[in-house]
Amino acid sequence: MMTSLDLIGLAPFALLGLDERRRISAANPEAQSFLGHSERAMYRKPLSEILFHDSPVFGLIDKAQKLQGDVTAHAVPINGPSLRRQRVLDLRLRPLQEGGMVIGMTETNQTEVVNNNPAGVAAFGRILGHEVKNPLAGISGAAQLLSRQAREDQSAMIEIIQSETRRIERLVSRLSAFELFSAPAKEALNIHELLDRVIAAEEAAHRGKISIVRLYDPSLPDIEADQDHLHEAVQNVLRNAVEATLAHTQSPQIQIETAFETSFAIAGRDGASRLGRAVRVTVEDNGPGIPPEKKARMFDMFMSSKSGGRGLGLSVVNEIIAAHRGRIKVDSKPGLTRFSIFLPLPRTKKR
Repeated sequence: MMTSLDLIGLAPFALLGLDERRRISAANPEAQSFLGHSERAMYRKPLSEILFHDSPVFGLIDKAQKLQGDVTAHAVPINGPSLRRQRVLDLRLRPLQEGGMVIGMTETNQTEVVNNNPAGVAAFGRILGHEVKNPLAGISGAAQLLSRQAREDQSAMIEIIQSETRRIERLVSRLSAFELFSAPAKEALNIHELLDRVIAAEEAAHRGKISIVRLYDPSLPDIEADQDHLHEAVQNVLRNAVEATLAHTQSPQIQIETAFETSFAIAGRDGASRLGRAVRVTVEDNGPGIPPEKKARMFDMFMSSKSGGRGLGLSVVNEIIAAHRGRIKVDSKPGLTRFSIFLPLPRTKKR
């Protein structure tokens, strides 16, 4: 299995890893090229030996560590004793829980890696896909064997395993084909059927520990959505609710409610907004709540607040909902957290 250092080496853009003492712990080929040293030559060396002491990078590292969240900077001059010329880079600094940091670097005139190097990102996806597909094949095969001799009360659990395996295989295939970086593949979708699949998987994972209450509006029409993407988004929200309640309450209570919204502001492709209809999905739990300082940044990439039971996937949730021209809202206080996802309905055709 690949380690995080392996993944740094495979990334299609420059990545530099630092340990808690700001020594270099990993550098992929692109980062080595930017800094003028091989990974072996830089390994365990302080970054201050590679860059000049007055480099603005050190101020950005201080800021990221203080905020404990992502820090981005545009057009940062990079210079050092071994660099043949000064480079101007866009940086993204990401603190790690163990005290280290990962720094992503791109040439300032190539800020959008996906747009400028789609082949590299697609290759990265194919490598990751290969690593995931092998164990998935084993899980799928084992589930098929179990289904042949399963008792009636076990059949539903095995079906969940098989269903989740097929879903992950689809996601991996789309990642390998670079589709996850493009617009959602929308189709008519019954939101309650999707929610039931997500709930079944989560209850099976915590069998006997949680029971999720469903409060569905049966009159809701189908939405137009990417089934795999939306499944990921709802699953992330629900999983965070489950983790929060199980870790911090004696009697976990979680409910999912659906409702119809008649005056939802939908952002158009031209930037203008219009009022339209939407479906609202609300996930509510009786966990400890989210501290205000973490709530303000909880959708930031790699922002982690696991002490409150909220995880890294929320930035992905935000991106998925935004790609569907929807919105996600969070209300939280001690003992109650409510995530509301708004998904616009297609316009009704005039006759």
